[in-house]
Amino acid sequence: DNLRTFYSCLYRSVLFPRAFYEINAEGETIHYSPYNGQVLPGYLFTDTGFWDTFRSLFPLLNLIYPSMNEKMQEGLVNAYKESGFLPEWASPGHRDCMVGNNSASVVADAYIKGLQDYDIELLWEALKHGANNHLKGTASGRVAFEAYNRLGYVPNNIGVGQNVARTLEYAYDDWCIMRLAQQLNRPQEEIDLYRERSKNYRFVFDKENNLMRGKNEDGTFQSPFSPYKWGDAFTEGNSWHYTWSVFHDVQG
Repeated sequence: DNLRTFYSCLYRSVLFPRAFYEINAEGETIHYSPYNGQVLPGYLFTDTGFWDTFRSLFPLLNLIYPSMNEKMQEGLVNAYKESGFLPEWASPGHRDCMVGNNSASVVADAYIKGLQDYDIELLWEALKHGANNHLKGTASGRVAFEAYNRLGYVPNNIGVGQNVARTLEYAYDDWCIMRLAQQLNRPQEEIDLYRERSKNYRFVFDKENNLMRGKNEDGTFQSPFSPYKWGDAFTEGNSWHYTWSVFHDVQG
């Protein structure tokens, strides 16, 4: 029974991302690009939302299917070349679905775990670009990056929903970028920038309630506040769920 359950779960865990490439008559790997409509060389993968998969699936792939995830990283290189952004939710191109900039986690985790047979310098540029830009009409890059970079959080009252969830995930993503910067021996000022941004989760921590809470642009916390309220400042959850979403600084 345990073996059946284990392999049933493993089978389901590797159904996605879906291979979006094929081998042509000359034996070359090619793909149709949903980003620019051309048939181009190299790998591409689709049908994955990093919000759902950065926590568990991609770390699993790095450990047990590393050669496959190297191909997926090559696919991300191609997506960036063809569209100027890494997709946060590819289906098959950029989609406006879920929150976060978790391509940073997917890229950093693979490289730091030793998967390095692809153009990491281009992916590094892609991560920096995505952290400081947004592809309008999609989830790619960072929604409300201007406010986040200026204030340290996504405000509750600027017409952007799920703002605390976005803030917490951006802070973790900044930590991932910082860790990759260290691995790549980037200039200290770049490392320090993303190290500081990784602490931004503190801006939405309400010490009065010891919980994460929406914050307005003027620095006041959202009111009224219920830690049980589903959605609103959070994504498919409430404050009791998202208060623990500081993977990179549990002690903090």
